[in-house]
Amino acid sequence: MTNSLPVNFHGSYLVYAVSLLLACLMVLQSNRIREMESELRELRRLTMLVCGNRGETFSDDVSLCRIYDSDRRSKWSGVRQKRDISKRGSQRERRTARRREFLHLVPISSLSNDENDYTVVRWATGQSLEAGLRVSEETVTVVTAGTYFIYSQVLYKDTTWSMGHVIQKHLNGVVSSLMKCIQSMPSNSTVAQNTCYTAGVHYLEQDSTLKLSIPRKSAGLVLRPHTTFLGMFRI
Repeated sequence: MTNSLPVNFHGSYLVYAVSLLLACLMVLQSNRIREMESELRELRRLTMLVCGNRGETFSDDVSLCRIYDSDRRSKWSGVRQKRDISKRGSQRERRTARRREFLHLVPISSLSNDENDYTVVRWATGQSLEAGLRVSEETVTVVTAGTYFIYSQVLYKDTTWSMGHVIQKHLNGVVSSLMKCIQSMPSNSTVAQNTCYTAGVHYLEQDSTLKLSIPRKSAGLVLRPHTTFLGMFRI
């Protein structure tokens, strides 16, 4: 009975000492972590300051600045590239809009060539954009070469069994047919009306001329802007 008390006393003291030591170690570790975090924040701040003043840098600081600047240049390079692409696209769209020629013609009168058995329409400008196309009576002269969408419509009032028209191109004395339109006509004069429409895409050379020709002399036509017209625009 006399020896058990010192053993229990010494055992309790040892447990207490170990617990106290562990607590101290945890406090020291926590303080060290806070110190490391503080040093890291300070290092980041110094890096930003050093990169902003290259005249006072050391070799280690220069390495840090190079890493920082490389990342920054990479990000801004991507942003600038996107802006440049967008800017070039907008400029290209503006240039395309400025160069887009458009011409819509409405009829004034018709002229019959009885000797060669055809009729042509004299035109006036209804709508136009830019000066790439020029109209003169029954012909259209191409000032700006390019690929054009061409469309035409004629309302016929004639008892001839069929009516139609041809879009002809004249270039250096050579005549070629670009498009043709043919429509059957009623034999009854009271209802002998029919519309013929055609359209297509063609390349037109500079100084070439276009003409809408009807291979019938004294052809019966309805010359109104909403029934008979000719137009083209560059694509």
